[in-house]
Amino acid sequence: MTQDRKLRIKGCMYAFLAGVLWGVTSPAAQFLFEKKGIVSEWLVPYRLISAGVLLLIYAKVKGQDIISVWKDKNDGIRLVLFGILGMMGMQFTFFSAVQEMNAGTATIFQYLNPAILILFFAIVHRILPSKKEVLSVCAAAAGIAIVATHGDFSTLTISTKGLVLGMMVAVTTCFYGVLPAPLLKRFSAEAVSAWGMIAGGIVLMIAVRPWRISAVIDWQVAAAFLMIITVGTILPFCFYLTSVKYTGSVYAGLFSSVEPVAATAVAAVALGTEFMKMDILGFALVLSTLFILAIPEKVR
Repeated sequence: MTQDRKLRIKGCMYAFLAGVLWGVTSPAAQFLFEKKGIVSEWLVPYRLISAGVLLLIYAKVKGQDIISVWKDKNDGIRLVLFGILGMMGMQFTFFSAVQEMNAGTATIFQYLNPAILILFFAIVHRILPSKKEVLSVCAAAAGIAIVATHGDFSTLTISTKGLVLGMMVAVTTCFYGVLPAPLLKRFSAEAVSAWGMIAGGIVLMIAVRPWRISAVIDWQVAAAFLMIITVGTILPFCFYLTSVKYTGSVYAGLFSSVEPVAATAVAAVALGTEFMKMDILGFALVLSTLFILAIPEKVR
């Protein structure tokens, strides 16, 4: 086995592990919401600030420049927008969706973002989608329709609020992926993500004032919160970056897409959340968009 192949396999394993760890995050949050009376308005701002500070310390320990991203005014504005619309927007809508629905269903909405971006460029920029892009949009739409109805299209099986939050998760995930792209070309991913978390966390702190929200902090709440910060944020982030280094973003994205599978499995086993066979079919259809889009175009 060549060295390149060994590194590629290693990278795929890192991406898979990152997806599994990300998948553990939402059931941990669901546990806090269902069993401990914690609300997303309390959890998310503290999570963003805590994870951002830890990630910033990690970047500094690695010897990275964590200040340069603020030196240019335009970079600073983009970073703040990323923190508010991308990082905070995605985290808050995601955990609110977990609170309204369940871990597995909320997670699958994140994977609608490729379809939304395809539709955005087709409508706004009049860029005609390719055949595989059309197929991926159809698969994503069919998958979410099945998840929302359990296959009975005469009624919704998730609340209207849950459906709206899920679509907001998909949209803010697009912001999360698009806004920091120019920054990531010139600054470290750790620094950009850390400052984004801190900026978004500060804004959310001011907006919801979580210290005024009643929350009983026992050892289970503390343990779940620490799990969300470390196992669900810092570790998978580092694993995913390592995977991108070894395999590239396409394979890293594909193998980390085990996240909703892990979230669904953990929620079902640990929390007793019930999923129907039609739900699993819907999840599979949404996730299939990643594999469809990864198919290389034919060279003419």
